[in-house]
Amino acid sequence: MAEKFYLIAKAKGIKDDFFNRLNFEVFGGTPVVGINANVVVGHGISNRKAITSMVLQTRDVVHADLARKIKEAVGA
Repeated sequence: MAEKFYLIAKAKGIKDDFFNRLNFEVFGGTPVVGINANVVVGHGISNRKAITSMVLQTRDVVHADLARKIKEAVGA
C-alpha cells in the first residue's frame, strides 16, 4: 500500500522526504521476522530498479545474520 502512496505523490509532483521513505524502488523489499531463515519479500509492483535494490538489501540482511540474531534475542 505504501507503494501506491509514493506513486500518487510522485505523479502529482510532490517532493517530500516523507514520501521518499515510501519509495519502493529504493527499499526493494521487507525482511520477514518470525522465521528460521533470512527472507525478504518484494513489493508487488517492483520494477528492475526495485528488484535490484531488493537483492542488495537481501545481501545485507544475510551478511548481518538477521534471522540468527532475532532467534537469539527472543531466546528461541
